[in-house]
Amino acid sequence: MNVKLLAILVCLMLFFSFAGKISSLSLKKKSIEYNPFNPEFTHTVLGEVFVKSSDVPCKYLHQALKQLYAQELYPFYYILYLFDKNNNSNDRKNELGVTESPTIVFDGGYEQISLVLNNTEEWLNKLNESFFGCGGRDVKDIDLSLDVEWLGAVNPSPPDGETSVRIESCIIATVTEMKIDVEVTNNEESEYDGHLHVQITENESEWWDDKFGNPYTHEFKDYAYNNDVTLSADETFSGTIYWDGCDYNDGDYPPRYFDHIIQDNILVIASVFDNDNNEYIDDVVGVHTGGFHAGAFYDPKTFDIYFGETNPPPKVLSNGTRIIYCPAGDLNWSTTYYWKVDVINNLDEIIPGEVWSFTTRGNSPPNTPTPVFPTGGAENISICFSTLEWNCSDPDGDNLTYDIYFGESNNPPLVENNWSGNSYDLTPHGQNFEFNKTYYWKIVAWDPYGESATGGIWEFRTEKNLPPNPAYNPRPPNGANRVPVNVVLYWNGSDPNLCDTLTYDVYFGLYEPPSIQSHNQSKSEYDPYGPNGDLQINEIYYWKIVTWDKSGDKSESPTWTFSTDPPCVPPPPEIDGPTQGKSGVIYEFNFVSHYFDNSSIIYEIEWGDGKMIEYGPYEYGEVITLNHSWDTRGTFIIKARTKDEYGVYSHWSYHEIVIPRGRNVVYIFDLLSLLYNRFPILLKFLYYFKVI
Repeated sequence: MNVKLLAILVCLMLFFSFAGKISSLSLKKKSIEYNPFNPEFTHTVLGEVFVKSSDVPCKYLHQALKQLYAQELYPFYYILYLFDKNNNSNDRKNELGVTESPTIVFDGGYEQISLVLNNTEEWLNKLNESFFGCGGRDVKDIDLSLDVEWLGAVNPSPPDGETSVRIESCIIATVTEMKIDVEVTNNEESEYDGHLHVQITENESEWWDDKFGNPYTHEFKDYAYNNDVTLSADETFSGTIYWDGCDYNDGDYPPRYFDHIIQDNILVIASVFDNDNNEYIDDVVGVHTGGFHAGAFYDPKTFDIYFGETNPPPKVLSNGTRIIYCPAGDLNWSTTYYWKVDVINNLDEIIPGEVWSFTTRGNSPPNTPTPVFPTGGAENISICFSTLEWNCSDPDGDNLTYDIYFGESNNPPLVENNWSGNSYDLTPHGQNFEFNKTYYWKIVAWDPYGESATGGIWEFRTEKNLPPNPAYNPRPPNGANRVPVNVVLYWNGSDPNLCDTLTYDVYFGLYEPPSIQSHNQSKSEYDPYGPNGDLQINEIYYWKIVTWDKSGDKSESPTWTFSTDPPCVPPPPEIDGPTQGKSGVIYEFNFVSHYFDNSSIIYEIEWGDGKMIEYGPYEYGEVITLNHSWDTRGTFIIKARTKDEYGVYSHWSYHEIVIPRGRNVVYIFDLLSLLYNRFPILLKFLYYFKVI
């Protein structure tokens, strides 16, 4: 079979197959029917603009829309949905089936444009064309009206009627609520099945800029109303909506609330859609809540704040620019205060506020502290102890601080003040507890207002000293043979008093009893002759350990022995496992060492691929199973040896395994069958040229 020729033919057939599909797709064009030029618009056009904050071309569409809107050439509004920053915007994108950025949808879907134009003039030409095409289309005879009244001060803090208010409180309110009245009238002779949107947008976004660095305009925040309206002939729907930016957010996680909005920067847009006509828009109205003239927003607000213990309260601040007032000093305990905010517009018209009230809390001293550990009168406290713990609370829920007293007298000295936790570590102060001794402590709790409560003086006594345990677990083991002449002695020490400090005297020599060689050492190991000396061969050595604690009590170990007969080299281990395999497959190998010594051993194994690993310890005669795989082909030599606990190595053992090259099977006849079903003449062609 001529495999190369076959491969070339297959590639050509696949190419022409897919090329045919691509060609057919390229011939499909979107058909857009435009109404003929009509200078008389039948309705106000709505453009819904969907952009992604990271897309640079969006800035040209945004710039073009701003220019057209400022020129007031057409009756239109636009709403900008930043769908990657606002989940409410993303929901509208999904409703309209928008998939690209930037995209502008006219009149609820009558026309949709998804283009990447890197020029403002190109967008202006495209938008002009679309406005005429949409503005002259037939719409239902529907009247839509919208009225927005920006309300005065709302969201008082402390809330109206609140009790137990802290005396450090300031009074705060917002001006973020509007009253929206909307009406929809059906002037048709038949029922109108519609859907009403009332949408809140910012004239200039406080949060998001386009890639020119200019704030996005008419940026959508949230719906004030989003429901169906079904009207009989000549029927009118009317509704009143109260919308407060402090109550709504962008639906993201964590949510960003619209508590920053101001009257001068809000555009409310109402639109009604025809559910029986592909949800196309029949009418649109908009209201700039702060007024709009010559491209500028106006109507700044100032605030007069009234506050005091009488009702009505006296004025404390005139013509403020923010609704916040913090009285000088703290408020009085258990007192009712009254306050209100009058909002003044640029015409000096006053929107009077309602009178709110709140009552401050009283104050009680903290509850009396009680000990948790050590408790009063506790005995046998470990000298490991270091942390005092206590319980305390405040009836008013105040945060408490503490003065801590500790010492050896029943009138203990102050060791810490203004401490904020309910536990205290004495270690940083160098506290070392002694055995069988009495200590004293107390806690004074303080609230933030100077009220305090003192606990009693509590005492505890530490544990008595016990002598250390005799040293144990000698290494080499007692009676060991064939110990190397460069052996280092090891042992374990312990004490019934967990935090006692131990030292050791080492006795060592060729005779019984051995003589002292090291005094008062802290390590539990000893080198009999140091790095430059060795023991003698064929000798018996004697050694023992005397353990001391810090109080001077001691214990003595038995006398242990070992002999330095000539060391016996362990035999090499046996290796059992496969001799052939495949790359990437895990194989098992068994290793065992038959050695007459009772000590444990370590296996050192080199797998032949640069990986050397130690395994163990194991007992002699114990069969161990290890797994390994090789990523490449070749012949690999596994090497293994053992090491006893004295560091004596055996000779190497060897085991060979061959990993051949893997083969990739090509199911060529399955491919031929697939191609023959699509191209029947192909098989005859291949037979004719003796390819197959």
